Amino acid sequence: MESIGDVIGKFVDMNKFNAMTDKVIACPEIEKFISDNKMTSDEVSKSYSKFYEYLKEKNKFDNNEKTALSGHEPFLIMNCGYADVVYRETEEVIKRRKKAEFVKRLNRNSIVRDMTIKKASFENFNAVTDEEKRALAFAKEVSEYYYTGGEGNTVVSGPAGTGKSHLAMSILKDCLQHTDLTVIFASWSEVLHLIKDSFDNKDSFYSTECFMEVFRNTDLLVIDDIGSEKITEWSMSLLTEVLDARTKTIITTNLKSDEIRKKYHNRTYSRLFRGIGKKAFNFENIKDKRVSQLPF
Repeated sequence: MESIGDVIGKFVDMNKFNAMTDKVIACPEIEKFISDNKMTSDEVSKSYSKFYEYLKEKNKFDNNEKTALSGHEPFLIMNCGYADVVYRETEEVIKRRKKAEFVKRLNRNSIVRDMTIKKASFENFNAVTDEEKRALAFAKEVSEYYYTGGEGNTVVSGPAGTGKSHLAMSILKDCLQHTDLTVIFASWSEVLHLIKDSFDNKDSFYSTECFMEVFRNTDLLVIDDIGSEKITEWSMSLLTEVLDARTKTIITTNLKSDEIRKKYHNRTYSRLFRGIGKKAFNFENIKDKRVSQLPF
């Protein structure tokens, strides 16, 4: 014979179960799921635990509480004739993951001499003077221009160490936060060095053809520090070929516009400044950030 405690326990458990099923059936999403999948009463009764799991986790998700799988939204599916719960990444998580992948790809594919540039961002650009603040504001405007679909080149000029490369890399990273643009940062002198090395190594990945293919198919390219290379007919021809194949490129240089005109052919000069509009900035009045903190 069952004890009074056992009977009361069963009664309490049954009340809990009935309350749970009432909650489940009252859920519009579950009701629609049952209807859409033409579930029988037997299938429904055997799916109550999964329905309850879905209801509990969906409430947590909707209230921004921690769910069974963080960053994943619960969904109902049919599995072997009964309801089951699966967890899918939210759009926000997918976007965050994609952006992280894009930044990794940017760092992996970019050709840089100064490895500290890979850590550059708008947040860690030290803008103290009015001119530095103007430079930062300009870079942010350029980024927005490109990630909203703008075309044409940007040219940033100024002495070494003033933050041109830092802000150019920051523009690429900021664009990745807003769009799925493919972006690459390329130190021009390093590109030329790698291509020259490939002349004696036919298996080298860094051939002219490889670079041209990558540069041609990259949405937004930074060509960093033109003018620091040894300028030859070959290097000018290659630079012109790259620029000819593109509609939006960010160029950094230590040369002024009249110096560029003297050192490069007219065709190269024309391609460098194609579609520039107001997208030009001179860092001439900014101190060299690499030595400005020295006490002597």
